[in-house]
Amino acid sequence: MDRRVLGAFLEHLGRAVYEGVYDPKSPLADAKGFRKDVLAEIKGINVPIMRYPGGNFVSGYNWLDGVGPRAQRPTVLERAWNSLETNQFGTNDFIDWARAVGTEPLLGGNFGTGTVAEQVAYVEYCNVDRGTKWSDLRRSHGYEQPHNVQYWCLGNEMDGPWQIGQMQAREYGRKARDAAKQFRIIDRGLKLIACGSSSATMPQYLVWDREVLEECYDQVDAISLHAYYGNTQESTGGNIGRYLAMNLDMERQIHEVGAVCDYVQGLQRSQKRLWLSFDEWNVWYRARSGNHTNGQRKFAPHLLEEQYNLEDALLVGGFVNTLLRRSDRVRLGCLAQIVNVIAPLMTNAEKTIRQTIYYPYAWALKYAHGRVLDLQVEGETYPITAGRRREQVPFVDVVATHSPANGEVALFLLNRDTTGERDVTVAWQSPSPARVLNCETLTGNDLKAINSFEQPNNVVPRRLDAPSPGPSMTFRLPAGSYTVAHLAIKG
Repeated sequence: MDRRVLGAFLEHLGRAVYEGVYDPKSPLADAKGFRKDVLAEIKGINVPIMRYPGGNFVSGYNWLDGVGPRAQRPTVLERAWNSLETNQFGTNDFIDWARAVGTEPLLGGNFGTGTVAEQVAYVEYCNVDRGTKWSDLRRSHGYEQPHNVQYWCLGNEMDGPWQIGQMQAREYGRKARDAAKQFRIIDRGLKLIACGSSSATMPQYLVWDREVLEECYDQVDAISLHAYYGNTQESTGGNIGRYLAMNLDMERQIHEVGAVCDYVQGLQRSQKRLWLSFDEWNVWYRARSGNHTNGQRKFAPHLLEEQYNLEDALLVGGFVNTLLRRSDRVRLGCLAQIVNVIAPLMTNAEKTIRQTIYYPYAWALKYAHGRVLDLQVEGETYPITAGRRREQVPFVDVVATHSPANGEVALFLLNRDTTGERDVTVAWQSPSPARVLNCETLTGNDLKAINSFEQPNNVVPRRLDAPSPGPSMTFRLPAGSYTVAHLAIKG
C-alpha cells in the first residue's frame, strides 16, 4: 500500500483554515498563527498527504493573492461558497504548516477561471530553484529553497454544474493535457491527477472519465474519484444495514473507474496503467444545503459543520477497509476534510475535540503499514436493496495489513450487525501471531450518540478482550462495532 491512500484535505471553506489551522488572534496560536492544539492533533496521527486549497474553492482562486506580504494581500469575494477570503493564509503558509505537521502537500490548480499559463507559473513558483520570473518571486517572499511539490490535482470536479468554469469533458481533457505537458517541462517527476466525474450519481459518470482520458491519458498519472454518503431516506430508507454497506458502493466505484482507465489504456496501446486518487470522501448529508453552504459574504462562516455519530464512525471504518483493500489501484485518498468542515476534528475558542469518525481514521494511520493481505473470507450475509440492485452483504467486513519491517499485523473489523455480537475466527498459516499488542473497539448502545464540546468523550474506543495468540484466534465483536487488533507475528 501507498500510505498516501490515508491522506486528508484542507480547503478554504468555512472555518477549516481560519479558526481551524490558522487563527493568529487566538491564545492557542504559535508565532506563525497556527493553532497549536490542531497542529498537535494532526501531527500526532501522521497524516501522510494533505490536499489544498480546494475543492470548489480552487476553481475561482488566484494563487498570487495568497503570497507575498500579508498587508498587501487582497480581500476578495470567494464565489464557490459566497464568503469573504482575506488571503492571509496562502501557499507558502500552507507549506510551512504542512512541514510543521509532517505531511506532504498535494496542491490543486485552478482549471475554472484560471488559465494554463497561470497554473504553469504556479508550478514554477513552487518548484524551480532560482533564475526565473516566478522562482525569483518566491525567493523575494522569503522562501529561497523550492517547495518541490510532487503531487498536483489538475482542477476540481470540472463536470459539476456547481463548479466555477464548468467544462465539457473533451474541452477539459485538452486543457489538462496542455497544462500537464508544460508542467513536465518544469519538473518531469510530477504526479498529475486528472479530474474524474464528480460522483457516481452524475449523468455523465464514466463517459466523462473516458472522454477526458482519451484526450490526456499519456500526460497524466491518475484520475480522481469523489463520493459523499449519508443515511438519508432517499439513499437508505432508514435501513442501517444498507447504510453500513455503503463502503461497498465506494468499492464498486473504484472498480468501474479503474475499468474505464484500462479501456482507454487498451485503446491507446499504452504501456502505462493509471492509478486512482480518491481525493474526496466522507459522510456528509446533514449540513448540505441552505445556510450550511452559503457563507453570506462573511469571513470564516460556519459552513458544512457536520456532527458525526457512532453509526457514521462505523461507516468511516468501512471506507478505511475499502481503501486499504483496493490499495492495489488506489494510491492516494483524502478524507474530506480535516478540521471543522465535515471533519474528524472540531474547534472552538478554547479547545479542539475529536468527533466519532476520528477514531477509525486515526487507527488506520497508526496501525496500517506495509502490505495489505489478500484474505479468504467466509461468513454470513444479509440482503440489501441498492437502487435497482439487490445484493448480499457480509455482516463482517475485515481487512489486514502486514509490516515486513517489524513483523506486525493489524486487523480492522467492521461488524455491520447492530443487533448481535459476531464471532470472527482468524485461521493463520505460518507464521502465526505470538503476542497481542493492542485490541480496541468503537461501539455503544446508541448509534446516534455524538461527541460535543460539553461531552467530548461520549463516544470513544474501549479495550476489547482479545483471544490468546496462535494459529486460530476467535474475536468476539460487539454489535455495531469497528475493531482494531494489533498483533506481533512469530519469526
